[in-house]
Amino acid sequence: MSLTNILVPFDDSTHACNALKRAIELCEGKPNAEIHVVEVAAPPQDLLRSSMSAKRNNADEQEEFAEELEQRNENEDDQLATRIQEITKEFQGKLTVEVIYGVYTVDTILDAADRYNCTMIAMGSRGLGALRGMIGSVSFAVLRSSQIPVLIVK
Repeated sequence: MSLTNILVPFDDSTHACNALKRAIELCEGKPNAEIHVVEVAAPPQDLLRSSMSAKRNNADEQEEFAEELEQRNENEDDQLATRIQEITKEFQGKLTVEVIYGVYTVDTILDAADRYNCTMIAMGSRGLGALRGMIGSVSFAVLRSSQIPVLIVK
């Protein structure tokens, strides 16, 4: 199994930065390597509330909502790309950077790995939350639930 299609869940923590660096190291010398950096975000509550209250029944309102959501997502993708630019500047393979909306972080990560046909997930051992212990609850749940190898990095 080639470990050159790697998903890196990213949350700006030191551990996530280290996981991204390690994923890049694993792909060194492999020009066909792919790294998919994803940040899991809660669905934008202001848009959800406005869409529910407006009961967007006509096509124009639905299209307007979709365009606003797409624009917001593109802006967030660009911001994430800027935040990881220094780490990824010398990566020679294909880099995908995406903010994805999800209610359940673990499921969202696993779904992203499946969608990108990843052969590995590389993630930090503890994120930005106030977690205690050697391994964070999200990384432990991904490790426990994943069908592909998971590299947990401190």
